[in-house]
Amino acid sequence: MTVTWERALTECEALLDAAEAALDDGHPLAIAPFGSPEVEGTLPSELAGRARVCSARSEEVAQRLSDELERIRLELRRLPRMPRAASENRFEAQA
Repeated sequence: MTVTWERALTECEALLDAAEAALDDGHPLAIAPFGSPEVEGTLPSELAGRARVCSARSEEVAQRLSDELERIRLELRRLPRMPRAASENRFEAQA
């Protein structure tokens, strides 16, 4: 299904707003994946500035997500390793 450039940019801006809010609130799991929409025709010149802003914002959000991922990895490495739980084998016999 093809969409207009106006709609594609509006959806992109909404996803970026949601991603930034999720990162700001500390809930990055709430971030929806972005898919490239099929758009009608070429980008109109009057929307070029808006598209550049979306592109720059997406790079900033991607960097923030990468930074958050690295912070989580470091935090997980700091956690003590838990020993494997011993399995309990029982054998009961009655005569």
